[in-house]
Formats: sequence, structure tokens, C-alpha cells
Amino acid sequence: MNISHLRAAAATATIAVALGVAAPAASAAETRHTRAPAASLTANQAQSVLASPELRPHLTAPAQANLQAVAQGATTPQIQKSAASAAAKAALAVLKKAGGKVWAGAKSAAAKGFTSFKKWMDGLPWYHPARLALAALGTEGIKQLINLINNS
Repeated sequence: MNISHLRAAAATATIAVALGVAAPAASAAETRHTRAPAASLTANQAQSVLASPELRPHLTAPAQANLQAVAQGATTPQIQKSAASAAAKAALAVLKKAGGKVWAGAKSAAAKGFTSFKKWMDGLPWYHPARLALAALGTEGIKQLINLINNS
């Protein structure tokens, strides 16, 4: 390699770094973020909860209506919060129904916090009904579930 190749490589790297840093900052400055309430589900998570054969039997008709509204994207913060709560309650029912080691493991992990609970959940077999149900909740739903477990 001669000096001109090194200069060209350095210039290319400098441009790549500048664009890599400047482009996301520019797009972030242009977009306005409206933050949803902390206890809300996204539309994709609501669809996952509705599609979950493990959670659906534990959802009441009003809860399903709230989740459907969230899935369609036209909701108020109150409906989003209600839908997230209903999904967490359905997941709690799934864990209690599984009983035995699953329920004991969930309670133990929930007492230690989110990271421990997530690690416990990821330790379940991928095909386990409780793991499938919990995966549909998303992060905020799991946090609400942990609160429900700790308060039950």
C-alpha cells in the first residue's frame, strides 16, 4: 500500500463515521416522538396477545376489545393501559395454571426483578406454553406481570 491508498482509506473512514453519526442525529431531530404511557402495549404486541392460543382463553370480552383497539392503533392512553393490564393478568393466569415448578420458578424469579425473570423465562423450552404466552407480552407487559406476581 502506498501513501495515496492510505489517505483514500482514511478519508473514506472519516466520511463513513461522519455520516454514521450525523444521519441518525439528523433524522432524530426531524421526527417528533410522542411517547406512549409506560404501561402500554404496542400494536404488534397487542396483535401477538390476541393471536396467542395460551392467552386468549383468559381474556374477557372487554379486554379483547381493548386489545383489538390497540392493535388497530386508534386508542387512548387509558385503553392502552387497560389492554396491557389485561394481557398481564392473562399471563398470570397461564402461569398459575401451569402450576408446580413453573409457578414456583416464576415467583422466585419475579422476586429478584426483571433481569432474573427474563433469564428464567428464556430458560424454559421454546415450545413451553408459558414461555410462548410471556413472549407475546413484550417488555412492559412482563414488567406488569412481575408486579402482579409479587403482589399475589
